[in-house]
Amino acid sequence: MIQTFTHLVALFTILSVSAFGGGKVVLPTMHEQAVGKYHWMTDQQFVDLFGISIIDGPSMMVVTLVGLKACLEYGYLIALLGALVATIAMFLPSSILVLIVGRFWDSWKTSPWHDSIQQAMMPISTGLILAATFIIAKNSIHTIPTAIMGLIALCLMVFTKLNPVIMIVAAAAISWAFLR
Repeated sequence: MIQTFTHLVALFTILSVSAFGGGKVVLPTMHEQAVGKYHWMTDQQFVDLFGISIIDGPSMMVVTLVGLKACLEYGYLIALLGALVATIAMFLPSSILVLIVGRFWDSWKTSPWHDSIQQAMMPISTGLILAATFIIAKNSIHTIPTAIMGLIALCLMVFTKLNPVIMIVAAAAISWAFLR
């Protein structure tokens, strides 16, 4: 149990300070560690937890759910503690880093490093978000109908301003009606 808590703190502290561009950029590493290294869950369980997290809040709520699942074998109270530990480990280090860097960032506007850092972060963040999208898609799209639904959702996100919640509800209704 202590080892699981140690692994949660180590994993999410590292992910916290490396989540440039938003939390979704660390999903590939979170998946690889939670599923592949520590075996806290299966591929499908990870995708399910991510799906649950985006339905009712910020997608990084998946951190709390991973902490919960990692400690569930020790009982419900320990699982709740695991969720809390994972959440604090994910959000506290990056919050402290933002506070520290934020105090000096504007004073560095004249430095050539300021613009270089900002320009370098965009392609890195984009690549990491695409990697996260690939992992979720790889573990969610298993049939031709789900591939079609994924392509339609992609097109709607790229070419319209349709609320993603509407897409989620529509996909759930279609899946319930036709893909059971």
